[in-house]
Amino acid sequence: MRQKNNPAFKAIAKALKKGRKFFVAGHQNPDGDSLGSTLAVCSFLRRMGKEVYPFSSDRPGEDLFFMPGIDTVNFSVLPDEFDFDTMILLECSDKNRGGNLEPLFNTVKTVINIDHHITGENYGTVNYINAQASSTAEIITEFFEYVKADITPEEATCLYTGLVTDTGRFLHSNTGAESLRVGAVLLAHGADIQKVNTVIYNTKPYKELKLLGRALEKLNLLNGGTFAEITLTSRDFELLGVDPRHTQGIVSQPIMIPSVEVSVLLREEPGRIAVNLRSKGRIDVSKIAVLFGGGGHARAAGFKVEGAKLEEIKTRLTASVIKEISKLQ
Repeated sequence: MRQKNNPAFKAIAKALKKGRKFFVAGHQNPDGDSLGSTLAVCSFLRRMGKEVYPFSSDRPGEDLFFMPGIDTVNFSVLPDEFDFDTMILLECSDKNRGGNLEPLFNTVKTVINIDHHITGENYGTVNYINAQASSTAEIITEFFEYVKADITPEEATCLYTGLVTDTGRFLHSNTGAESLRVGAVLLAHGADIQKVNTVIYNTKPYKELKLLGRALEKLNLLNGGTFAEITLTSRDFELLGVDPRHTQGIVSQPIMIPSVEVSVLLREEPGRIAVNLRSKGRIDVSKIAVLFGGGGHARAAGFKVEGAKLEEIKTRLTASVIKEISKLQ
């Protein structure tokens, strides 16, 4: 809804006005919402005359490099000096989701935490967590409206990217009336929706299609067909010349199978195991992710475990998922 009297927005606006030098970051392995929100906020801050350091601990897939301002992001490169007075973390449900940023937490005066995950923690100096929002991009658009900002076409394109990727083109259950209203606002401000839809949804490199094919070949149906599991090892990525960034959307494919309640994708990454979970709606997969130190939403969640063995995580995860599914019977 339109935010006419929002204490958190008021506090954020005050912090932005007071701050001089900003460090802005989204979560690790950035998606369209995390990165799009980061770019829009950084653009807005520059228009306010602020110094800005956009950061992402990882590079995204090539499909997100069309967004305006992407060339200003410092991927995996932290500054030489931590002389920022304000840090903004976007879509980071806990303070570690942005990467190894502890030095900044120890030096900045103000931490602004904006998130839409139900598992989000209030680790900031100023916190705004709205689990009813479809995306962080939706929240940022509402904030821009709150401060009566004239959203530029470039900012609108970045925010629209975040909105449509987190709602699955307004198909996911997190889509609400406010999501559609915000989409209309961004379109009215010049969002290039044709570019967004063409690049993200109608373009896929050959290697990514091959990876999708390999993933579907490795799809296993467990627990009477209610649980779908896909495991991609480091060897899979090596054979196809791809990396874990190219797995976007794969975990959602098995949800189309009528009997499947939960779908999981396990990825073997250097030094860690990464897991994505999706639910058809009756299982809250964020509760499962929390058991492994992760979080997310009822229908979409994930976690990463450093230094873990793939088979160990798979065994524990399988038991946890089947336990939740058994509660439905």
